[in-house]
Amino acid sequence: MAEWTDPLIRTLIDERRTRNDEFHDLGRNRERFWGTIASKINQENGTSFSGHQCKEKFSNLVRDYNVSYHYI
Repeated sequence: MAEWTDPLIRTLIDERRTRNDEFHDLGRNRERFWGTIASKINQENGTSFSGHQCKEKFSNLVRDYNVSYHYI
């Protein structure tokens, strides 16, 4: 299983940020959206993340940020 390194996380965040309008226009079915992000990360880095793993990682990053933000 591939590990989420800092450069991979940066790519994940940048892709999600760049495609923010597309993300919100999709409504509830975003499976393909996350799949395309996984494909880009995998192609550029020789990894094998699924769209679901990318979605979960991003959700966890947002959750961790929100938790730490409230404690600062």
